[in-house]
Amino acid sequence: MAFNSPFVIDSLYCSEDTGEDHFVEESCFYKSNPFPILLEQDLLWEDDELSSLLSKEEQSQMYNCLQTNGNLAVARFNAVDWMLKVTAHHSFSALTAVLAVNYLDRFLFSLPFQTDKPWMTQLGAVACLSLAAKVEETQVPLLLDLQVEESKYYFEAKTIQRMEILVLSTLQWKMNPITPISFLHYIARRLGLKGHVCWEFLRRCDQILLSVISDSRFLCYLPSAMATAIMLQVMDSVELEPNLRVQFQNQLLDNLGINKDKVDESCKLIIELTKTREEGNQSKKRRFKCIPESPNGVIDLLFISNESNDSWGVSSPDPVSKKIKTQLLH
Repeated sequence: MAFNSPFVIDSLYCSEDTGEDHFVEESCFYKSNPFPILLEQDLLWEDDELSSLLSKEEQSQMYNCLQTNGNLAVARFNAVDWMLKVTAHHSFSALTAVLAVNYLDRFLFSLPFQTDKPWMTQLGAVACLSLAAKVEETQVPLLLDLQVEESKYYFEAKTIQRMEILVLSTLQWKMNPITPISFLHYIARRLGLKGHVCWEFLRRCDQILLSVISDSRFLCYLPSAMATAIMLQVMDSVELEPNLRVQFQNQLLDNLGINKDKVDESCKLIIELTKTREEGNQSKKRRFKCIPESPNGVIDLLFISNESNDSWGVSSPDPVSKKIKTQLLH
């Protein structure tokens, strides 16, 4: 399998008269020689690696559960939204966030949702994000430091550690699933992308992925289909010539063996969510001031263990604890 034709993205690279590569702002990737000339002998896909990715990818089983359980869907959305905020707060990689969401979805699917214990989903989210950070990050914050960005509940370190063990056992210690990022990195490498071109291409792909991952509708698509749709959206963002865009899409679909209808559905959903997010951001700019960046700006309560709740250490915001915390800070 191979890409048979070269393609060029004029807005991906900007070169100065000196001939030196010069990385410029987000709107431009490489102008004179975007993607290198792609020769057939340079683009032979490694069938074994690709076959391995395709054979190991799995469609999430959570989608049907979320369609029939509104409470679980809301809890999942809030938990993923919180994880993405913490990912940004601590500058975690996109893969850390994607792994955390994957762990959470698999964990929630494996256990019955308990409406009388709404804090369990939040505790699971903290544990899944902690585990993902330990898998992917070189520097992992303390467990208490993960609980930023206006968490509804707060947990002691020993409580989170107990949940981590439960998550690991529930997932059978399978902590390296195939994700859309697996395909994004593979395809970028097979295209011969290097340096700033590769970095910018993957950065844009990561941005799109993280902007849509909280929407449960994407759970009905395989990682390879999501990755393809995301890459096509990046191509559209740099205004690729229509014939080259179609050529690139056809080559991706042929080599990955992906259903075109699924990719088209995923593309439409990405466009819909991107538009909604942009409208929401404009609204927030008009309505809100800056959010405090310091943990003290969002954590304004004591970490108190509530052993009466099945021995799990749980605390939630209340006026008394806020008053005590304020007095201690002053």
